Amino acid sequence: MNFSSTQYLVFISAVFLIYWHTRRPYQNLFLLLASYFFYACWNGRFLSLIFLVTIVDYLCGARIHRARSAASKKRWLALSLAVNIGTLGFFKYFNFFVETFVSAAHSIGWPASFSTLNILLPIGISFYVFRSMSYSLDIYRGTLQPTRSFVDYALFVSFFPHLAAGPITRATELIPQLERKRAFSGEDLEAGLTRFLWGFFNKTFIADTLAFYLVDPVFAAPGKYSSATLWFAMVGYTLQIYADFSGYSSMGIGSARILGFRLPENFDLPYMAVNISEFWRRWHMTMSRFFRDYIYFGLGGNRKGKGRALFNVAVTTVASGLWHGAGMTFILWGALHGLYIVLYHFWSGRWARRAEPALYNLLPAWFFTQAAVCLSRVLFRSADLSTASVYFKGLVSSSGMETMEVPPLVWMAIFFFVIDHVAGWMVQRNPGPAERIPVSLRAMAYAAMILFLFHACLESANAFIYFKF
Repeated sequence: MNFSSTQYLVFISAVFLIYWHTRRPYQNLFLLLASYFFYACWNGRFLSLIFLVTIVDYLCGARIHRARSAASKKRWLALSLAVNIGTLGFFKYFNFFVETFVSAAHSIGWPASFSTLNILLPIGISFYVFRSMSYSLDIYRGTLQPTRSFVDYALFVSFFPHLAAGPITRATELIPQLERKRAFSGEDLEAGLTRFLWGFFNKTFIADTLAFYLVDPVFAAPGKYSSATLWFAMVGYTLQIYADFSGYSSMGIGSARILGFRLPENFDLPYMAVNISEFWRRWHMTMSRFFRDYIYFGLGGNRKGKGRALFNVAVTTVASGLWHGAGMTFILWGALHGLYIVLYHFWSGRWARRAEPALYNLLPAWFFTQAAVCLSRVLFRSADLSTASVYFKGLVSSSGMETMEVPPLVWMAIFFFVIDHVAGWMVQRNPGPAERIPVSLRAMAYAAMILFLFHACLESANAFIYFKF
C-alpha cells in the first residue's frame, strides 16, 4: 500500500475515524492491527519476520535489564544482534556475498560454483530491523528502560507511518508517546494534513516527473546521450531522490501527526549544506544518527586520536553504503563519502581557518559540496559498476550524441524544488513573515496545489526509491 495511492488515502481515513472513536486501552492494539494489515497488503508472508524480531528483542531487552552480570547482559545482547543481523543478512545480502565470492574465486583460477537463491527482499526490512535492534542496544547501554507492554513495543516496531522507509525512530522517542493518554487536536490535524500534502506534492509531481521524463531514460542507456544531457540527468536525480525520500518522510510524519504522534524529522534542507559533514547532519538524519551512535561511537569515535577517528568515519560510511544495498555500487558510494569527509576534515584542520570566512563558508564551499554529492549519485543510481563507468566517462566525453527533449513539466518540477528549498531556508532564518500569512490565504494555496496535482501528476506513481532498501 503506497502512501501516494488512493488505497492509502482510504486506509488512513478509516484508521483516523476508528482510532479517535476507540477507547484509550484499545487504541494501541487497534493501531498495531492496522499496521500489520498495512504491511500485509504488500506481502503477508513477511509479517512473520516482523513477529520474529519483535518477540526476540522484546524478550532480550527484558533479560538485559534484569541481568545481574555484565557477561549475562552481553549474551542476551548477542542473541538480539545475531537474530537481527542474521535476518537482515540472509534476505538482503546472501546472494550478493555468494556472487562476490564466486567472482573472486574465478579471478584466481579456482572454479568455485555456488547456487544463489531466489530470495525476495521484504519491504522495509532494513528500517524495522534497525529500529528493533536499537531497543536492545539502548537498554544494554543504560539509556532506556524496557517497556512492560508487548503491544506498545510491537507497535513501536511496526507503526505504519514509519514502517516501510523510516524515519528510523528510537524507542525513547515513540514509546513514551504510546504509553501516555492522547487527545484529538485540531492543530495536529491541520499540521498533519498540510505536511502530508506537501510530501505528496514532492513525491507525485517533483520526483515522479523528473524520473519519468529525464532520469530513468538517461540512466537506462547513458552511452547514447551527450555529456550535457548526462550532467543534467545527474542533477535531476539528485533532486529526484530528495523529493522522493523527503516526500515519503513528510507523508509518514503527517500521517502520525493526525493520530497524535510526533516522529523525528529526517531532512533539514541538505542541499543548503556548505560542507560534507553538514550535509550528513541534514540528510536522512535518523539513519546518520543511528550509524553515528552505534558504529562510529562503538568503534571509539574520536577518543583515540584524529587518525583513528577518520578511520572510524570511513568504516561507518562504508557500512552505510552496504546498508543501502547489496552491491558494489553502494559500497563504493559509501567509501566515496568517507573519502569526502576525510578530505574535508584534512582541509578544515590545515587550511580552512586561514581562509576568509566569506570565501570559505558561502558560495564556493556550497558549490563544491553539492557537486561532490551530485557525482556520488551516479554510483547510487546506476544498476551496476559497468553502467556507472559508462556514465562517468560520458560526463567527461560522451560518444553519444542524443539529447533529451525536456518538457515544460520538468522545468516546473525543478522550479518548485528550488522554491521549496530556498523558502524553507528563509523561514528557518526568519519564521516571522511565514507565521503571519492569513489562514484563508494558506487554504487557497493548498487548494490550488491539489488542483494542480490533479492535472499535472502522472497516472501511475513510481514506488518510493527507499522501498528497495
